Amino acid sequence: MDRGYWISLYLLQWNANCVGSSPLSSSIHTSSKVGLSVVLPCAVTSHLDHPPHIQWQTVQDSVFERMGEEQFQGEAYKHRADVPEAILVQGNCSLFLQDVRFSDAGIYKSYLVVDESSFQNRIFIQSVHLSVVDHKSTKYVETGKDLTLDLYTNQAQLVIFQNSNDTAWTVVWERDGDKNNKCHLSNNKLTFKSVTASSAGMYKVLDSEGLALSTVKVLITEPVREPQILERKAVLGKATMSTPFLKIIITFLTFHLVLPFN
Repeated sequence: MDRGYWISLYLLQWNANCVGSSPLSSSIHTSSKVGLSVVLPCAVTSHLDHPPHIQWQTVQDSVFERMGEEQFQGEAYKHRADVPEAILVQGNCSLFLQDVRFSDAGIYKSYLVVDESSFQNRIFIQSVHLSVVDHKSTKYVETGKDLTLDLYTNQAQLVIFQNSNDTAWTVVWERDGDKNNKCHLSNNKLTFKSVTASSAGMYKVLDSEGLALSTVKVLITEPVREPQILERKAVLGKATMSTPFLKIIITFLTFHLVLPFN
């Protein structure tokens, strides 16, 4: 993930959400659509060591830990979680989480670890409740054009389809299945070539657990043909010529053109 993206995402949430360290801090609620990135806000203004030692945990798992350049990622968060060192030294201990999964939903707690003589003390900073939701959208596609579905994430394993005139669901794409000549996958975007009227209906993108990452309602429209365009222009022209305003203009011009010869 581009470093500039992370910093931009951080700046959007920093002023609105970050709080100072306090054991009485209320839980913050935030949400993300599955497959996207999210920032769980956190700020510490006291007991700030250089470099600070920060831990993020859920009830079940250790999520992420950083002390300077040293870091630890929980097994379920490998290559997805980070507290960037560049902003941590400024007191921002926000957790950056990529490729959000439904299983990521829950309560996250951040702690500042402080060395006090011969033992370490953990100071609670912030609790964040993360909700994860699916994507829903509607697409309009002309007959003969391509339909592109955004899978959003590598978690997508299956696409199923229900025709507008049917109740049954059929598999139209599998990540590890046989190649389908009617569709093409690139950068987590699935393209179906030259759709027809029978392509109208509901498409669901599922993960390995059978959960819907996205639901797309597809409506197929007929392209406007050139003769139809010309016919519409002709009708519009006739309508324009019959307007009272145009009649007034014609009368006015006729009067002034004829008058000098009288």
